[in-house]
This record gives sequence, structure tokens and C-alpha cells, in this order.
Amino acid sequence: MFSSAVQHGVRCPPTKRTVKNLDPKRLHISDIIDLNGPVLPTVKFGATPRTSQQLDYFCTKTPFPPNSRGFLYYHSRPGLPPGAGEIRFRVVDSKSASHSAADLFANGRDLLDHTGHRPWRIHMLQLYAARDYDPVRRLLLSNGLIGAAQDHETEQRVSMNAMRTFGGSTILDTISDAFVIRQLPIATLRLTLIHDECIVPTTCISHLFWRNRPETVEGSDERRRVYQGAAVVRLELKKAETNKMFYGVKEGEVVLVLRILKLLDPVGADGVPFCLPEGGDLIQGTSPSFYWCTSLDRARRLGIITPSSLKILEELYMGKNASAGTTVMKCPSS
Repeated sequence: MFSSAVQHGVRCPPTKRTVKNLDPKRLHISDIIDLNGPVLPTVKFGATPRTSQQLDYFCTKTPFPPNSRGFLYYHSRPGLPPGAGEIRFRVVDSKSASHSAADLFANGRDLLDHTGHRPWRIHMLQLYAARDYDPVRRLLLSNGLIGAAQDHETEQRVSMNAMRTFGGSTILDTISDAFVIRQLPIATLRLTLIHDECIVPTTCISHLFWRNRPETVEGSDERRRVYQGAAVVRLELKKAETNKMFYGVKEGEVVLVLRILKLLDPVGADGVPFCLPEGGDLIQGTSPSFYWCTSLDRARRLGIITPSSLKILEELYMGKNASAGTTVMKCPSS
């Protein structure tokens, strides 16, 4: 329940960190904790005995960043299936004169993970896969943030798939979520997908190539470069506009594709900036002449899509309200 430190041979008093509330709408000043300092700081969740848990910033060896003082809270979105959601940490301004927890929370910022590109989090699937997180689950229940039925269904979903760890896998609460890939280029992408019907613990998307498309300039000898660094990407549906857009796909056929939305490290190792086309760039397949795709039948077999997730994608990319920026794309060889 306590953490202590030794400075200049003198043992400092232990730091008490107690969290009794994870509801961002009902926070109190007393809910503020300081995670700065030790590796794996210990936090007590709730008021009953044996409710302590060590929190890991990254790989059990990296301490939380300086000024990691704020609120642990439950972050969720309405309408998502059991298993979605996460615990985040809202960093507050230690110099603020405000005595309102609501104001401090509203003016704070979510702590980022070690990459600096996405919020640090403990995903709900991690809470249910590891018994060490039981105190957090019980506090979510006592705070009324999840109900008994949701808790039971999530536990059943996780145990059914024998989930224990998610190392190297990106968890998507819904198929339409954009997500961060930490280090390009990678040939295989591992995803854990939460659908209305089920949870798919790990599915792999392979044979990915991350070449950019140099502008076609007469007399230019510019070659394709490989995207590097971190990027924001998203799964989408795409209708083939020509027979030469995707390998073995006829014009008019709908397939699943992967789009780069933003490069978070836009300058390559050679110091030359990458330039994404307007609306982003589709990932290429083995051949530089074709974009990567997978058929909807194969995506179903792999568990990437289900009836509910396909409906979400169809409404976003195939319906009348589909954005022109996500439906128009040149061939990779152009």
C-alpha cells in the first residue's frame, strides 16, 4: 500500500496513494495521487484490506514521468460492447489555485505512454485477464461505473478465450477506431478486436509494406521511400475503382484496407520529410503496384469483421454519407 524512497542514505516517509473513486464526474481533491518517483508505485483501490495494486508505466522498469500527479479515472464511450473501456490518468496543474476537482480535471491532460503518442492506459481486458487487477474491478462496480451484468459478461468473454496477456497486440474497442502503430515499417500487425458478438483475442494482418508514392514528375528519378516512425492508421472498406488497384480484385469489389491517416514522425532518418497524400495513404501489399487488401470473406474467417462490425464500416465508407476523402484514392502506381 505504501512506497518509500531512500535519499542520501535516509529513508523517506512512505507515500500513501489511495483511490476511492474512478468516476470522472464525481471526483474530489482527495482523489489526487502522485505516481512520480518509484518504479511500479503501489496504489490502494477502495477502503477494504488487500486492495493494493502496483501500476506499471512501461515494461516494469520505467518510472512514471515527473509531475505525474492527478486522477486515475474510468474512460468509456457509450454504446460499446462489454470489455471496452480503460483506466487513464489525468495529470493536473500542481500550481493551480483552484480547489475544484472538476476544474482541475477539465483543465488537465491525459498522461501519455512512453511513446508520447497515445494515452497511458490499463485496458478493461487487462483488468479481467489478470487477477492482480481485481481491486480495480471491485472499485468500478462499487462506483456504479459498470454493472454486475456487464462485469459477468466481460469475465465470461475473457475466460472463454483464455486471455492472459496482450503483448504486442493493439486492442480496438470498435472496428472503426484509429490507432497508433509505434514503429514503422512492420510486416505484421497484431490486433485484439472487441465486437458485439465476441472478442477476438489476437488476429494478424500480414504482408504489409509502407512505401510512399513519389509524385510523378517528368524526368524525375525519385524512388519510393519507406515510411518510418509512428503513425495513426485505421481499417476501412474500399471499393476497387479499377482492376489494377488491388491484386486479384475486380473493379467494383469491396475489400478491407488499411489507411495511414497521419505520420507522427514525418521526417525520415535521412532528414527528408515524408508527405502523405491528401486524405491519407493506403498501405501497400507485396507488390508496389497494388494496395494491400483482404477480401470480406477472409476478414470474417480471421475474426477481423463480424456482422455488427461490418455494418459499422458499411455505414462509414459505403453509405451516402461516406466522406469523399475516404472513398477517393489513386492507384499506388500513379
